[in-house]
Amino acid sequence: MKLGSYDAYFDGDPLVAGETLEERLKNLEAMGFVGVQFCSRSEALGWPALKEAMAKTNLQVALAGGSGGLLSGTPEARQDALERAKAGLHLAAELGSIGWVIVATARREPQIPAPAPPKTLYEVQREMLIDQLAQLAPVADDTGTLIVLEPLNRYESHFLKQLEQAADICKAVGSPSVKLMADFFHMNIEEADIGEAIEGCREYLAYVHLADSNRCQPGAGHLDFRPGFAALKRIGYDGYMTLECRMVGEDKSRALAETVRFIRDTWAQV
Repeated sequence: MKLGSYDAYFDGDPLVAGETLEERLKNLEAMGFVGVQFCSRSEALGWPALKEAMAKTNLQVALAGGSGGLLSGTPEARQDALERAKAGLHLAAELGSIGWVIVATARREPQIPAPAPPKTLYEVQREMLIDQLAQLAPVADDTGTLIVLEPLNRYESHFLKQLEQAADICKAVGSPSVKLMADFFHMNIEEADIGEAIEGCREYLAYVHLADSNRCQPGAGHLDFRPGFAALKRIGYDGYMTLECRMVGEDKSRALAETVRFIRDTWAQV
């Protein structure tokens, strides 16, 4: 099991104890984590500063950055998103990350106008995304990195909400560099059967995010992780399983240690 963790939640609240970023990274390593993802607030410090902090540990950057906007409302905005994603893949290679995460859109309402029949809005957006990913794939090939699509739940995105949809996009692009992520929080909302969804996309699965039903640490909500973990075992998944959650509890060291035990114990049970 390759455990990873965000250094902090979206609002900057750290997942791990430590007064400085260097202390937090060292504490993650001491608890058995091997990879880290950085929240946007940490990325704002600049990658040179983050690389300097990382150099004092044996941690790896599990997955780098993230890009949205590929389904923006104007060709100019979409092209800008495409160029940012290309730069992100080069950065991912420089950092030694497996790749760059892509969120097609993080908007509940589409930005492009509804198409004329017989095409649906979903079909138009699907074609648009496939075309853009086909332009990104050669960059991923050249840099030895992966494009990792992340489906979001219906409350965060109107498009690409299930693993099956993301797998369909990966298959249509037809590049070994285009993969997808399984996020337990989003799957908890969108998938009828988490284990079945994971097995159905086994060919394209490259990364896993862990969070409970309340988007807090695994074990803090009511999500049953066993079916999903069992499916990951069945398909022989050996990539990162990375915490992307809020860490509840005043004692973050204790809470994180309990989370690691919960994940390892649950994995061992299936």
